[in-house]
Formats: sequence, C-alpha cells, structure tokens
Amino acid sequence: MILPRSSFRLAGLGLVAILSLTSPLAQAEGLGSFLYELTQPPVPKPAPQFRFYRDALSTLTAEDYISFSPSNPKAYVYVFADATCPFTRELHKSVQEINARGVEVRYLAAPSGELNGPAWMLYKNIWCSDNPKQTFDDAMKGKPVRTQTCSKNDLRTLGAQDDARRTINIAKTPTTFFQDGVWSIGSEAAKGLPERAILGARIMASQR
Repeated sequence: MILPRSSFRLAGLGLVAILSLTSPLAQAEGLGSFLYELTQPPVPKPAPQFRFYRDALSTLTAEDYISFSPSNPKAYVYVFADATCPFTRELHKSVQEINARGVEVRYLAAPSGELNGPAWMLYKNIWCSDNPKQTFDDAMKGKPVRTQTCSKNDLRTLGAQDDARRTINIAKTPTTFFQDGVWSIGSEAAKGLPERAILGARIMASQR
C-alpha cells in the first residue's frame, strides 16, 4: 500500500512538534520509533475460522494453567502438554529462551490415555503438588514426581483444563495456541514461537 503524500506531511509535522519539546536522546528514540512504525506491515485481522479456539481458551483463568513467564510479557501462548510426551519435553527445553523473548508459556493438561492411566496420574501429581511449576519442570527433566493427594479445588481446575482439551479436541501434544487462535503441533513450533506469539498479540490488540 502506498500512502498519500499528505499522510507523510501530517505525520512529519506531528513528529517535529513532539521533537521540538524533547531532549536530544528522546528525539532520537522518538524518531526511531516513528520510522519503525512507519515501515511495519499492516496487522491482519483475526481469522474468523479460529474464533472457536479463542472463545474456548478465553474461559480459562490464571489458576487453570502452569505459567512460565517473564516479568513483563509481550504475549502469551497456551500449550496443551503431556508430561510423558518426548515432544512436549523437547519444546520445554526452549521455555527459558521463549521467556527471554518476552513470551509467557501457559501449560494445560492433555495427557494421553485414560483418566486413571499413567500419563494422567503423573499430571495429577504435578498439578496437586505444593509447587506445580517446579514439579512440572522437574518432570520435564525426567526427575521423579511424588504421589499427591488432590484437593477439591485441584480437581476442579484440572477439570477446567480437561474441558478445554475436549472442547478443542486435542489429539496430539504439544499443541500450541497463539492469542489469535492459530495453532501448531509438535516441538518444531518452538523455533518461530516468539515471533508468531507476538504477532498474535498484535492482531488481537488491533481489534480493541
């Protein structure tokens, strides 16, 4: 898209007005920010075919997932995980790097097999521990996890995760969902995950 010259004149006049009232350092930062925004491609609209996934995940609260997050995240992703899955473990190896790029990772339960099977029992013991985040991290590294007794609230929040899993019909792990509802499967998603996560956040922010 080619902008009319009047757009550049108006934007330039506004920039000059701002820069005339600021320090040289602020001027440089303001000019850099202005030029960066000017050269960015337009943010696409959320794809309607992914609204179903966005709505299903929007029902979750902070107590319904295990969060690995930087101090001030720019974006977040939901990852349906199985602690016995080698591909989930492979993706988890990249969590620190993903966090360093400003993206929060929110893990949701999606163990394979029956509810009383080994994978689900492991995830229950992770979720019902005193420190689910640390216990999840330990499990991802192959460390033993102690058997736990789950409270009613533990089971309720674990049930909320399972409801989301069933609603979306998660079949494989890890399945990663970005904020705009787009999803990917497997550990390969970690390679471009930060960039795609931030794009997903920008797409949704542009609709507010």
